[in-house]
Amino acid sequence: MLLLTAGYLFGANRGYQAREQLRRQNLEQAEEMGLLRQRLSLPEERDEDLHTTIKRVLTPLIQRERLSFDLSHLKATSGRRSDLTTLVDQIAEKGNFSAVLLSDEAGWPLASSNNARDLDRLGATTSLLFLLADRIARDKAPAPLSLMVHDEANTVTLCRIFRVGSQRLSLTAVSTGTQLTPMTLDPALAKVEAVLSS
Repeated sequence: MLLLTAGYLFGANRGYQAREQLRRQNLEQAEEMGLLRQRLSLPEERDEDLHTTIKRVLTPLIQRERLSFDLSHLKATSGRRSDLTTLVDQIAEKGNFSAVLLSDEAGWPLASSNNARDLDRLGATTSLLFLLADRIARDKAPAPLSLMVHDEANTVTLCRIFRVGSQRLSLTAVSTGTQLTPMTLDPALAKVEAVLSS
């Protein structure tokens, strides 16, 4: 009986040790799995952070490219001067501009978008920008093609100076909050020049 009890206790002790060893192995494996999951999830978080950063950086570039594409695909139906208002309205709509004005160097309007307000002030700004461009171009310095005015109300006025024949003209756009570059209006100039030349 004593031998049987000793054998039972020995077997029970070995079983207990084996169970403890299995329990420790399970805990170690669970910890390793947890660390592995953390390591695997970190690249996803990094990838998501990287994706968000790239998207934030590229959004203005994508918007500019989309605007450039839209402005290069304006529709001038007949190529007559009466189409200027329609063309200027398209520029205002596609560029989300609060006003677009096509004027001569004195600031007199040739066409303006339907949503344009305070055309006198915009024309005066355009004529002042022409004077500024002339001053910059004195003494055979290169003449500026674009001038931008950014005011304290976060409104940007972009004046793109161009020539049709011997006449100097300006295509001026007003935008609030949109990031403009000096070349934003360039894609629209080909259509405007084509209508003015006809």
